[in-house]
Amino acid sequence: MGDKSEKTRELCRRDMSMEKIHKEEGIGPDQLTGDVLYYGDNHSAVVQSHGRADVEKLIDENRSGGKLIVLDVGPKHCGPCVKVYPTVLKLSRSMSETVVFARMNGDENDSCMEFLKDMNIIEVPTFLFIRNGDICGRYVGSGKGELIGEILRYTY
Repeated sequence: MGDKSEKTRELCRRDMSMEKIHKEEGIGPDQLTGDVLYYGDNHSAVVQSHGRADVEKLIDENRSGGKLIVLDVGPKHCGPCVKVYPTVLKLSRSMSETVVFARMNGDENDSCMEFLKDMNIIEVPTFLFIRNGDICGRYVGSGKGELIGEILRYTY
């Protein structure tokens, strides 16, 4: 039996001719809302750290500036880490006067994995709060509200 409407027949003709009826364009970082999973942006305000040397350089550059450094650490394919990243992006743009945001993929290379071990990072995502060269706190989890609260706690 089946549906014999004109619309169905047209779709079948398109399918048989392999005509493209939809093209996926994707979205950019400015269009992110809700719980969209987004990971990676070469133009964001989040500094990408690729090992201990990058983290130490970031700390040295901001040691006397008074800004809080928020280092987001987690493996690249961690679901909760990826899910919270749009929030980190938005915060990095809105808090750039007082906070420097950085991200490290803990499984990127041996230096990153050694850093996780030395910092006793077992659960992810882990956010390290660094001020004047010292780690002043950490938050483990992907709760947006809790993360914002912890950042504000260490910012002021």
